[in-house]
Amino acid sequence: MTDQSKRNVLVIGVDAETFAQVTPVLHRGAMDVDRFPRARESLDLVEAVAFDALILGFPLKDMPLEEFLEAIRRPESFCRKSPVLLLCTDGGEELANGYLGKGVSRVVSLAMAGEQLQGVISGLLDVAPRVGARVMARLEIQLAKGKTLAMCQTENLSSSGMLIRTYVGYPLGTRLAFEFNLPTDPLPVRGEAEVVRHTLVDRETVSGVGTRFLSFEGDGEVRYRRYVNQQKEATEAALHA
Repeated sequence: MTDQSKRNVLVIGVDAETFAQVTPVLHRGAMDVDRFPRARESLDLVEAVAFDALILGFPLKDMPLEEFLEAIRRPESFCRKSPVLLLCTDGGEELANGYLGKGVSRVVSLAMAGEQLQGVISGLLDVAPRVGARVMARLEIQLAKGKTLAMCQTENLSSSGMLIRTYVGYPLGTRLAFEFNLPTDPLPVRGEAEVVRHTLVDRETVSGVGTRFLSFEGDGEVRYRRYVNQQKEATEAALHA
């Protein structure tokens, strides 16, 4: 599985609590995330740096949204083609929807359940949606002092990585070899991953580390992706039932 370059995301005009709601899905994709509380202060940056996506609180508190969109969509702006997502407070969706196709790519309400909100953001940013799945994983962890073995349980899985329950804060970038069995597959899945984030213990319900897959052995990736896709489809069917 080939490594992907990090993507950079700018979050603008949201408070700390709102930022905490969207942070997990951003870190899951090993993204570089910047945050500006005020839109006007971010203009110089968004016109000079090509962000892969912009996430805006709506309404913006310090400037009209039209003025902000006009600035970033100028031909000379490096963010002229960056997707823009509006995060709306209750009751603001109808007004925000008027900007769709006029510089705004998606509109979502903060009233959404956390997983649903993360799913929308995942689709916009092309981050792999996760599915809840607890399987036991055997890990061989490469540390500066040498290798160590551990048995851990996963909290959730996605096509790009897994969240592992652990109280050990392995440093970011730590490489680990993994092996686990999926509930529907008698053959083990093996490969290599790296630690890309630590859970926020005061914001998330699990203590652990998020990892990104680097490679799989044999047909492990095909079998793993098949399982994740099946679980995702089952979850979506249940939500619409």
